[in-house]
Amino acid sequence: MRTRLAVAALALAGLFGPTAAAAIVVVRHPVYVHPVPVVVVAPAPVYVAPAPVYVAPAPAPPPPPVLTEKLPLDTTMWTLPSGCTKVSSSGSNFFICGPNWLKAIPSDKGTYYAVVAPP
Repeated sequence: MRTRLAVAALALAGLFGPTAAAAIVVVRHPVYVHPVPVVVVAPAPVYVAPAPVYVAPAPAPPPPPVLTEKLPLDTTMWTLPSGCTKVSSSGSNFFICGPNWLKAIPSDKGTYYAVVAPP
C-alpha cells in the first residue's frame, strides 16, 4: 500500500512539473479490523446464610393431678388422672383412680371417662 501511495504522489508531481507546487495526495482505503471478543469475568455470587436459630420445644403439659377423693357417679372428664390402673372385669375395661372406678366412653369428639359404680 505504501508503494501505491508513493507512485501516486510521484505521478501527481510529474503532472505539474518542477515549477508547480508540490502536493501529496494520500488515498486511504477502509481497513477491516476483526473484532476481538471481550471476556468479562464476573465475581462469583456470594450467599450468606442466616445464623441458625434454636427454638426450644414447648414444655410438656403437667400431668393431671392424682385423684384421691371420691367423685360422684356419672362425673365425666376428658383425661385420666395420674396414677390410674387399667383393670378388666366382666369383659369390660375399667380404670381404678384412687377410690374411683372410671370407664372409657367413645364419642364423636373423642374418648371421655365417666365415674361408674365398681363392678
